[in-house]
Amino acid sequence: MSSKPAVIKIPGSAVREFAEVEQMDWSTGLSLTDLLDWINSVAERFRPYEIDVSSRAGMEFTARTFRHYQTLGCIDSPERAGKQVVYRFRHYVQALLLRKLLWERMPSEKIATLMAGRGTRELKRLLFDGIEVVARQSAGTTGAVADPEHAEPWKRIVVAPGIELHLRADLPKPKPAELTQWLALLETALRKNC
Repeated sequence: MSSKPAVIKIPGSAVREFAEVEQMDWSTGLSLTDLLDWINSVAERFRPYEIDVSSRAGMEFTARTFRHYQTLGCIDSPERAGKQVVYRFRHYVQALLLRKLLWERMPSEKIATLMAGRGTRELKRLLFDGIEVVARQSAGTTGAVADPEHAEPWKRIVVAPGIELHLRADLPKPKPAELTQWLALLETALRKNC
């Protein structure tokens, strides 16, 4: 096991996206499939630039691996909502932190011990601990030049005069429930700012 974890650098937009996900309405929770979609869409940004070939962490979380880590005590069990089980923001944070610690080659027993009894706020702190937030600047600006391998291409949509929507080009197609949630967030933002 390496003595020093690899540096994890994430763009400021990843921090903003994390904050937006945190502010979403989690009261109804998510299905495991929806939660895994969210985790897998951002987990790549919370990993070291270089991963040791012997790393146990794959690139994507599957339902099977997620449940395996629940069994080990690294991720809480889901909550019951009638006949269904749902996952909350806490599960999202636990999964991202688990991925980060696995990439840093921490054994799952230590991860379970580290996470035990900690609140969501403390888990968030652990997730961002040791992560360097970097600004992505274009080649024409003074200072750092954007790393083309980790650059974030954006799609610009003009909605109306004076109103633009910027979407990350690699944003996965939203599920109907996600789209409804996004539209509500957009409406709230427009009402506050117009």
